[in-house]
Amino acid sequence: MKGTFYLILTGFFLGTIGIWVKLIGANVSPFLLTIFRVLLASAMIFLFILFAKDLKTLETLGIKKRNLIYFLIAGFFGVTLGFGLYVKSFTYIPVANAVLLVYIYPLVTAFLSWFLLKERITKWELIALILVLAGVWSIYGSELNLAANTFGNLLAISAGVGYSVFIVFMRFFERKGLPYWKVSFWPLLIGGLILILFLPLEPFAFSLSGAVPIYILGIAFVSFLGYIFYAKGLKTTRAHNAVIISSLTDPLTAIILAFLILGESLPQYVIFGGFLIILANLLIGRQERKRRTKRQREQETGFGWVW
Repeated sequence: MKGTFYLILTGFFLGTIGIWVKLIGANVSPFLLTIFRVLLASAMIFLFILFAKDLKTLETLGIKKRNLIYFLIAGFFGVTLGFGLYVKSFTYIPVANAVLLVYIYPLVTAFLSWFLLKERITKWELIALILVLAGVWSIYGSELNLAANTFGNLLAISAGVGYSVFIVFMRFFERKGLPYWKVSFWPLLIGGLILILFLPLEPFAFSLSGAVPIYILGIAFVSFLGYIFYAKGLKTTRAHNAVIISSLTDPLTAIILAFLILGESLPQYVIFGGFLIILANLLIGRQERKRRTKRQREQETGFGWVW
């Protein structure tokens, strides 16, 4: 029960990211904001490991040269593209649209795992594919005539695909037996540094007026709390159950807070599309549970399932 509570907190804190971004508005460019977020979060993780009694810093964070290329790819797709495009999508579309569309990533991960890791695709995952496509069309198709919304929806979908590639690499790291904190810290750090190279691609905007510094620290802090509670939750809750819990708490938190704090309305076609996408995620979590039970993997790290 305690593990489930920690995972609910994970979904809650990570579900607030879109709210913070909306509150910052145009004062900080999305890519620069993402850089702040991931680098500050990686710094917090480093300090946590440094002062943790049960963790040895060099042993936990030490990286071998042969793994560096994998961390570079994971950081680029998961953080540079995944996180970067996710945050940028909030500047074009409502929080609910972005959060729901980006949740295509568990399904895309299933197909990438089939292609790259040779994991079998089940009939339920095919059904989930149909549900996701219907859900995405319900949200996205209704706005094809609005250029701004169309672009923002595409950014959110692209972010989900990028994050899916990241998760496949996390599963690869899991098979190699690398610790959770190592594969959380390095992609954040590397992806944030790579994202600096993309800053010239967008108009530079940076202002520390008003409460903007507090909002930036808020984003980094809730990201850090998300990783901490996720790690604590996985000590008593299996990774496939973590997928199910996060698939419910993260988008629901974002939608409810967007309504209460930002006053964003939720059209019926978004509600319907979101329901289909969340249902598809539950089916994916169900298949993940069966797959891992069949393999009798009692000790799991569940890499990459936090946003």
